[in-house]
Amino acid sequence: MPASFLQGSCGSLLWTIYGLSFGNLSLTIANGQIVIAILLILFVCVRHGKIVFWKLVAAHFATLVLGLFALYISITLLGFVTVAIGTPAIIWQVIRVYRTEHLYGVSVITYGLLFACCIAWFSYGALIGDWFVASPNIIGISGSLYITIRALRSHQKFAVPEEPLLQII
Repeated sequence: MPASFLQGSCGSLLWTIYGLSFGNLSLTIANGQIVIAILLILFVCVRHGKIVFWKLVAAHFATLVLGLFALYISITLLGFVTVAIGTPAIIWQVIRVYRTEHLYGVSVITYGLLFACCIAWFSYGALIGDWFVASPNIIGISGSLYITIRALRSHQKFAVPEEPLLQII
């Protein structure tokens, strides 16, 4: 879903700004890498006509302006904006998984790793006392666990039986 990727990328861009504003290297580098990774996926979507390039650029430019404006007013406002834009990205994926019976192509390993990452970021946010970092991961934990379980069940239910090996006589 290109829209979900776009929202995730914009959310991670805001998290990068948030991390930079505190000098938090972990938050900055991790989210900067996520922005780059999702942008690569979005460029593939552009090549396949799933999203228009100018919308990709406009969304990121608008997000950058919004993030810097919120930071200019206060770091707390930036935190709220970041949570409001970044957190719901997984909700659209959860809705799609809920509506789909056969989850061919949904990676159990990917969403299992996302679940583990959300637990780690929640823990990190709690340890440093930053609830803007910790709290959105509650939704990430719930959503990624749900997708992981549904994908696992779907793969078991719709598994393609293996073909027996041909014996050469």
